[in-house]
Parts: sequence; structure tokens; C-alpha cells
Amino acid sequence: MRSKLFFKGIYGDNSIDMVRDIIHITPMEITGKRHEWYIKPHVHSDLFQIFVVESGSLELILNDESQIVESVSFFSIPKNISHGLRMNADTKGWVISLYDKSLENMLKLDTDIINKIDEIHISKLDEDDKLINDALTTIRKCIDEYYSELPGKQHALQYLVGMMLLRLYRIFVTSAAVHLSDNKNKMYYRRFIQLIKEQKSFKVSVEDYAARLAISSGHLNRICKDVSGLSPKDVVINFFIDEAKIYLRNFEMSIAEISYELDIEDPAYFTRLFKKKTGLTPKEFRSQLGRK
Repeated sequence: MRSKLFFKGIYGDNSIDMVRDIIHITPMEITGKRHEWYIKPHVHSDLFQIFVVESGSLELILNDESQIVESVSFFSIPKNISHGLRMNADTKGWVISLYDKSLENMLKLDTDIINKIDEIHISKLDEDDKLINDALTTIRKCIDEYYSELPGKQHALQYLVGMMLLRLYRIFVTSAAVHLSDNKNKMYYRRFIQLIKEQKSFKVSVEDYAARLAISSGHLNRICKDVSGLSPKDVVINFFIDEAKIYLRNFEMSIAEISYELDIEDPAYFTRLFKKKTGLTPKEFRSQLGRK
């Protein structure tokens, strides 16, 4: 059994610079040339990606099956989905990476959208299809804004990302997704993530989660390693670090209050954990946001 490749950034990178912790865009041909036009099947545990094929074509590899995607097209790859690409020197386009946690926060009142975009869709430009034209227009506006230096760029991108997701959702509810045979590991993993969100308490142990899933903690460890490349404990910690980043944007809350909100009774431990995972203390993270 081949081991999976996991990347926290775009293919080949374990970090990524996001605008407003939401979006990163890079030309497809730069990544392709860097890796001799072959992107091996790999997984992102926290990125939702949109690939735009502006010219040429590529081979999209999903679960050891492949299909040709010709321009002008765009397709979506949710987190935890293994995907690879074979490109040619004439393939040009864009890779748009959206931070999954930020999307959930933006769309927290719209669970239908969150659930629907957790699918793979391939859309080819059709001048008679208004939904696809609207989506592609908004995608291109996102790209233009991302590479601009105009005042209010960050706010404009946040608005455009929300509009882009809405336009994608409208396509997704009227078209069929690319079917991938699911497996039990992914089903258990999704339920594990849902339990973390429901409990929202750092005190809940991995053993407790495994018991709720009616499996052993060792089985849960194998599931998490297979799907995300992380241990169950790291999955839990990452969730609470992401929650902490959201709370830290609320400057009315003290760091101790945020720690208690996450059900971490020792603020000093919370600070050490946050720094271990991010390289910054909560105070330093806040300073980067413009407040101390």
C-alpha cells in the first residue's frame, strides 16, 4: 500500500501565505514547471482548492482513475481528497487555495453550502450557461484583486471569496458531482471532526471520541493517519488552535478568557500550546493583527 503525500501548502510546500487567512492564488504553470509537469497524487487536510484551466488541457487523477480536463474549465477539490495532475507546457491556469477553517467561519450559518462544496465538480465554459459564466467571472475578479495593490484589497477579497462560493454552490446544486467511491475511514474521520465541533471542549480525550465512534483509540489513530496524515490528538489540537485564532480577532476578549472559552483551564498552557503550533504566542499573533 502506497503512503499518501500530505502538504499543508500547495504541492511541494508545507506552508502557505494566505491573504486574510482565507485565500492564496498561484499560476498553475509555475507549479507545473517546478515539478516537470507532473503533480503526484497528494492530499491537503485543510485546503479547499479550485483549479482554473485557461488554455491547453490537463489530466486530473482521482483515486487512481483519470480524466482529461480541457480549457476553458474549472474544477474543485475539497480537503482530504487525493488528487494529482499531468500537465503540458502549454497548460495555463490558476490554483486557488482557500483555507477550509476560514470558509467554515464565513459560511457558519449556511450548512447547505458547506456540505455541497465538499464535492468534486468539473465545469466547462458554456456561453449559454449563465451560472458557469457568472462563476468564472467572479473567479477571475478574485484573481485580479489578489494580484492588485488597490486600497481595501483584503476586504474586497473577502467579499469576492464569499460571492465565488455562492456561485459555485449554485452550479453544484444543479449538476452532478464527480463520483468517488467513499470508504469507511473517511466516513469515520468526518464523524470524528463533527464530534470535535459538537463537543467543543479541549478536555474530551481521544479515548472518549473513539468510544463515541464505537471503535478503539488505535483504530481511530489509523483512520486519522490514513485520511489526514495526523494523529487524533493533533487533529483535535489543530481544531482548537484554529478556534483560538478566530477568538483572538475579537480584541474585547482577554487571552485568559479565550483559554477558558476553549475549555483550557490553564492560560499558560494555552499560550505554550499556541506557540508550539504557530511559532507565536497569542499576544504576538494579536500584534500581527495590529493590536497588542
